[in-house]
Amino acid sequence: MKCASVLTIEPVQPRNKPSARRNVSRSCNRPHGQGRLINDSFSPSAIQETWSMRTTLFVVLVLLGSAAAGTAEEAKQLAQQATTVLKTHCYRCHGQDGSVEGAVNFVTDLPKLVARKKVVPNDPKGSRLFRRMEDGTMPPPDEQPRPSAAEIAALKRWIEAGAPTGESVLPRAAITQGNMYATVLADLETLDRRARRFQRYFTLTHLHNAGLSDEELQTYRNALSKLVNSLSWGSKIVNPVAVDANRTVLRIDLRWYVWDATIWNRVLQEYPYGVLDDSVSARAVAVGTATKQPIVRADWFVATASRAPLYYDVLQLPGTLADLEKLIRVDSTENIKQERVARVGFNGSGISRFNRILERHDSAQGMYWRTYDFDEPPANLVARVNGGMLADRRNIFAFPLGPGGLTDNPFQHAGGEAIFALPNGLHAFYLASAVNARLDKGPLAIVSDPKRPDRAVEAGVSCMSCHVTGILPKADQVRDYLDKNPKALKRTEADVIRSLYPGQDIAMKLMEADAKRYGEVVAKTGARVSRFEAVSTITQKYETEVDLSTGASEVGLSADEFRARISNSETLVRHIGSLRIGGTVTRQIWAQAFGDIARELQLGGLYQANLNGPTLKDNTGELDPLEARGDSANQWAFAPGGRRALVASGDRSVRYYDVEARRDIKRLVGHTASVWAVALTPDGKFAASGGMDGTARAWDLTTGLESARFDDHTSLVSAVAFAPNGKWIVSGSFDGSVVYWKTVNGQEGWRAEKLGLVTAIAVDPQGAFVAVTTPSALVLLNLANGREFKRYGTFAAPLSAVAISPNGKWIAAGNDLGTVYIWQVGEEEARFTLTGHEGGVRSVAIKDGRWVITGGTDRTLRLWDTAAAKQEVAAFRQHTASVTGVAFLENGTQTVSGDGTLRALPWKIDQFIVAPADAPNKELPKAPDRIPYARP
Repeated sequence: MKCASVLTIEPVQPRNKPSARRNVSRSCNRPHGQGRLINDSFSPSAIQETWSMRTTLFVVLVLLGSAAAGTAEEAKQLAQQATTVLKTHCYRCHGQDGSVEGAVNFVTDLPKLVARKKVVPNDPKGSRLFRRMEDGTMPPPDEQPRPSAAEIAALKRWIEAGAPTGESVLPRAAITQGNMYATVLADLETLDRRARRFQRYFTLTHLHNAGLSDEELQTYRNALSKLVNSLSWGSKIVNPVAVDANRTVLRIDLRWYVWDATIWNRVLQEYPYGVLDDSVSARAVAVGTATKQPIVRADWFVATASRAPLYYDVLQLPGTLADLEKLIRVDSTENIKQERVARVGFNGSGISRFNRILERHDSAQGMYWRTYDFDEPPANLVARVNGGMLADRRNIFAFPLGPGGLTDNPFQHAGGEAIFALPNGLHAFYLASAVNARLDKGPLAIVSDPKRPDRAVEAGVSCMSCHVTGILPKADQVRDYLDKNPKALKRTEADVIRSLYPGQDIAMKLMEADAKRYGEVVAKTGARVSRFEAVSTITQKYETEVDLSTGASEVGLSADEFRARISNSETLVRHIGSLRIGGTVTRQIWAQAFGDIARELQLGGLYQANLNGPTLKDNTGELDPLEARGDSANQWAFAPGGRRALVASGDRSVRYYDVEARRDIKRLVGHTASVWAVALTPDGKFAASGGMDGTARAWDLTTGLESARFDDHTSLVSAVAFAPNGKWIVSGSFDGSVVYWKTVNGQEGWRAEKLGLVTAIAVDPQGAFVAVTTPSALVLLNLANGREFKRYGTFAAPLSAVAISPNGKWIAAGNDLGTVYIWQVGEEEARFTLTGHEGGVRSVAIKDGRWVITGGTDRTLRLWDTAAAKQEVAAFRQHTASVTGVAFLENGTQTVSGDGTLRALPWKIDQFIVAPADAPNKELPKAPDRIPYARP
């Protein structure tokens, strides 16, 4: 930052405000003559005085406005000057490229400096940031150029003026979970289909929503990049790739780090924030990546995967140090025997409480350092041999050789740490006991880490926090001790010691060379070799207590809305009630309670790692990431009378279901993965289904047997529908194809491809066309030949459901934001846009151009009257899960709807539907006696 030498700060001159105040005073003290103004309002003197008063008032207002404008302009200038000073002298270490010295990476964010009490408005001496600049300790004394007196004075004036922030910053738009999944889906679609199952994602969206600046977010990106590469057996540094404009969603490829589904699932076993989003985008992302939970929070991952045991498991490190050495092709025993090692011995490392020996070996990847740490001997040890004191074997100056078995008088160590180079040049860490067994934490009696909550040294994060330069150069004391005390050891031992302990100069060069190589590799990750190491810094930030604002951002709500939701829930009050009154909860309590929080706030189904299904043969993901256990209903197809239904089940079956009796009539078994689409012929004789196994099937409901199968889709078959005559089936897939095939034998009639991910299909009851929804478009195809003849595009969220009216004149489609569009066939624009759902639309039915019902992930069924001013007529709220199927019954007085828990409910709607004006005496048909009425 060389610009400091030419920076000039001009003092802001105060305006002459007292004169304005004097004018105000004279104006306010002037006699108004109220009665005379009323009685003599048209006299020349009255007019003259009134004009004079108005002129004076106008001048006062102009002066006040000028003073206010001046004050605002002065504040803006002061803020700009302060920002310039801070960016010139502080930003390089406190924000640039995510640098986080002193745990501060927001030095140019003026409001945050005040909020976090680095600056105290109106009090320069009470502002730690200013004090350090004034006394010359910040920037550090060796940094050049130095802040000038004018710059320090400008900073002081800014604080004395109340630390104004200058121009107000508009609140940033929140990134919703739907936005995040849509971003990931768009990114996946840019990749080869076969490569998608290797992709996984990390998200910082909740931190973006919490207001963190890009500099602060960059520290998280740096920490993530460093950690994933520190958990890699790949030969190169490959950093996560940002896939959105805000750089809050970052993609990795499992192959970059030599990971597979087993490792990712091991990560997910620890993940407390797993929520299964019930949206088209989320489902498509799961299918593409072959995993139920392909996205995890980056801050959680950094804070958890950097600590044992997850740290060890992701790196796939064995249970003993001997096995680790085999893994990296080191034979430490033979190296010591053949004197192929370099040792450094000393007292007081700062981590270990007593002696420590460092020992360097060459490894297959470069270097391997291990330590021998010693517990402190008791002060009253009295062991005598032939009347003399015996030196303690924990004293490395008396016993510098070892370990046991390699010499007659070995030292007695209590454990140690191993640091070894990975193939990409970064370092990995391993803690071991005295018998070389793997340890998650080092014994407090031997080593400690003051940065950890329990002061214990944890494998991974503690090592990274300490070894910021890789190998910390340490001066050997053993060789110097031997040279100055030649009679302390036998000559034969002394020769071996001199060979193993080459002395300070040689050992220091080895350590400095290893540290240099490490620093060069760290730079490739975007992180810095710094006292405030990125991974440990982010771990500490994640582990701080959760307040209302932080919690709200993590569940996707505003602070006020989250406070209200807590107050209205006994469960949330019990778990996190302190948040609504300005308190905090520990991170451990928050993570423990997150399952209940997610259920209460209806964030989605909870991810359960123990329910993962079989993996693909190449171990890149799950065979069926959409599979569900127990009763589930991914889609319903109701018979016209509402008493029978077909259910697409997550347990690989198709259920032919008795709605009134709430039991299966038949189970149609044949799919080898979860079923997501079903359809019935109008006469109820045949069924169609599509599933995650990539097949669409036709079934004879009389026998319950499969009558035909179509195998030429290559991904989830997400939609099926019958042609009006029941002889043909239309099926659509996430592979972008729609196929028209025969019900009796599966023979293909026509195929439309490259439509985009197909989410829903409806066939015109009049037999003219097929409506196909994709994330970005509604496409109309000719039913006779599959040719596209109309396309409606540009939607705010992926379309998720579609229906056509019985007369074929109207189309209704809903999307993942809960919006419903109604088109009249042949028109260019949607005739109606219906909003009201608080979640995505999963099912829709349209009676005509007027009456529509929709079911959503917000667990509601809604009735709409497009002719009314308030188009949403009523909402039915008795479902307890996403409403995945809806239908108008043929009697005209009821609907029936089914949800994801296999619960179907009728709803009496004749109280809302008014008979047309041209038929006032027409009676509505009576509802079937056996279907009970249900009210909203």
